[in-house]
Amino acid sequence: MARPSDRPMMLYHETQQSKLRAVHCVNTVLQGPFFLDHELTDLASYLYNMVSSDEDDDVFYIDVSHIVSLGGHFSLQVVHAALEVWNLHVIPIEDDERAKIDPGLENAFICHRQNKWVCARRVGGEWYSFDGARDVPERLPKHAISAYFDSLRDDGWGVFAVRGDLPDECPASSSRYGKWVLPEDARGAKKSGSFGSRGYEASLSSSQVALRLDEEEDLNAAIAASLEDW
Repeated sequence: MARPSDRPMMLYHETQQSKLRAVHCVNTVLQGPFFLDHELTDLASYLYNMVSSDEDDDVFYIDVSHIVSLGGHFSLQVVHAALEVWNLHVIPIEDDERAKIDPGLENAFICHRQNKWVCARRVGGEWYSFDGARDVPERLPKHAISAYFDSLRDDGWGVFAVRGDLPDECPASSSRYGKWVLPEDARGAKKSGSFGSRGYEASLSSSQVALRLDEEEDLNAAIAASLEDW
């Protein structure tokens, strides 16, 4: 089934459901409810069985603990396998000069730290961050794309470009934990002619916000000192 065609362009967003963060990330990359939790479980089981049967052979070895954690959280290998179903490939940003220098040229990224997953992708010419911990996606200003990924990497996130032809259609128009959101309802969206940079500001860590405040105080002090000289 195609995306809802009787409505204007919309963003597909899934809100966080316990251990389904990896499922949410995959579905927001694909922009639709393509995978259910049991389907990623099946993929994890397949990878587990592949490792178990090949561990004595001279083949590429994947540590079983890296497939799914004891708490049931899916790993990067499972997410990669799910995206490969749609002929999409995951490339670490550190290994690709183009993605590292100008990530705005890409179409989608997945970001991973411990059991947390976030998708950032271009939809309708605009960039959005899809974080299941938030109710709606967050618009990312084009001029801040590089800074956004740099801030994630500085905070210990792994950032991966998703390459390939993203699907134009999705198998269903709704799911039990997903919803369609109008672009103007995204955090930091342009409203009444504003640029909409608040969304990026909200994505900064508390330490980065504190650093910015310190820099602003230093700048104000320097301006005040220069005025005194006059």
